[in-house]
Amino acid sequence: MAEANDEKAPAPAPAPKKKAKVRKKRRRWVVLALQWIGIPLLCIVALGIGLVIGYVYIGKQPMDEVYEIDTWRHLYDLVFAET
Repeated sequence: MAEANDEKAPAPAPAPKKKAKVRKKRRRWVVLALQWIGIPLLCIVALGIGLVIGYVYIGKQPMDEVYEIDTWRHLYDLVFAET
């Protein structure tokens, strides 16, 4: 009986490789989604922050005018006006 206790238990079977493949595919889709959605979203956020920094802090203008279309239309007209 002592010999029966000394025997090692059989090693557990390795996890199926199918689950690993599914995880890799899922991770790949998450990375692709972050690239297609996250990067443009970060660009839009950076644009908004840049507008605020440039117009309010550097240009010393009021914050409420930053996102008005008339402000930027006037700026466009000033830059591209024929003289």
